[in-house]
Amino acid sequence: MPNLGEFMRRTVSSSVEMGTTPVETAYEAFRAARRFPGLDGLRALSILLVLTSHMHDPVWSFFAGGFGVTIFFGISGFLITTLLLREEDRHGRVSLKNFYIRRVFRILPMYFLALALTIVLVLGLGLGEGGSNFLERLPLLATFNGEFAGSGTFSHSWSLGIEEKFYIIWPLLAFGLLPIRNRLGAVLAVAVPAAAVMSYVPWTGYIGVYFPILGGCALAVAMHSRRSFAFAFALSGRWAGTLAFIAMIAMLGLNRYLPFQDQSNYAHVAFAVFALLAMPGILIGDGWQRKILSLPPVVYYGNLAYGIYLFHPFVGDVIDRAIPAGQSSLLLAGVRFAGMIVVSFAVAWVLRVSVEQPMIRFGRRLTSRTPRPGQVESDPVRSVSRRDKRVRSAQQGR
Repeated sequence: MPNLGEFMRRTVSSSVEMGTTPVETAYEAFRAARRFPGLDGLRALSILLVLTSHMHDPVWSFFAGGFGVTIFFGISGFLITTLLLREEDRHGRVSLKNFYIRRVFRILPMYFLALALTIVLVLGLGLGEGGSNFLERLPLLATFNGEFAGSGTFSHSWSLGIEEKFYIIWPLLAFGLLPIRNRLGAVLAVAVPAAAVMSYVPWTGYIGVYFPILGGCALAVAMHSRRSFAFAFALSGRWAGTLAFIAMIAMLGLNRYLPFQDQSNYAHVAFAVFALLAMPGILIGDGWQRKILSLPPVVYYGNLAYGIYLFHPFVGDVIDRAIPAGQSSLLLAGVRFAGMIVVSFAVAWVLRVSVEQPMIRFGRRLTSRTPRPGQVESDPVRSVSRRDKRVRSAQQGR
């Protein structure tokens, strides 16, 4: 089955013969795509940004590496909502039980493996921040509430706490409550700007963290509908898509000169806007940014993002002992960063083969439904979908 770009090129000539518009052609290609390689590449970019923020070398302080998590939030919102929408199209409803089973075996094994290793290193070997503070924080870390656990060893799990709450609550609200499901677009039209506004209010700032996730959900709903797909198609145009992507990249370096800084909710929301505007071009555009992000090595690195994110602090500790952090030399900082990329990749690959993929397959076997055409697999690290029945029937009739 072709990926999105290949399918679009293949169907251009036939769509012209049939008199269909470019928007309709792009819509059918989007709904028929098995893979969204550009999003895998975007995920690779997000994890590289996270790595720069954790290197602790002045050289990398130019980049707003914390925005890597913002990108990942937007991707997750889009993919999970697309998964649920397509399942609903095929079966008439969403199986929340099957969704949660797949999420459990996708997320929990790797997470608790990383947490167990942290416990051994901190409590058994005396590494990290020390036992006392870590023990106080451990109940929060063990229940995906790391965003409330403060700084310290394993504090990078805060973003996974945000993600897990989204995985639990969003399907229940959006597909379990009929009044919300019947007005999902309208609900998101209110919720997305409301979350942005809450970022500026001290006592509701936590809600603002969910802005890029909700924005990704809104993009998924818009692109799933034939009528609203035209808005995403307009954003994917060569000029619009390229400008949005350049603005997103530029903010990584220009953020320090803006009135807000990297770690504030204000910057988080502002950057998320550019990232969400850039996503249609990465998904369905034909610009250079999608081509670069769809390169096989970039896509493959993005597929390992979860393992890299979880275990890169351990790799960083080893690298710090070989070459101490705080390097102002571009050469030494570059060697440290290259080591982080390569070793984190190797560790994540081993764990993906030995732990992550077997657990994902086991979770899928526990679900009763066999994947059908048009399904997006429930793995946010791999943006995969299958042709839906409408597209297959249309092609057979040509």
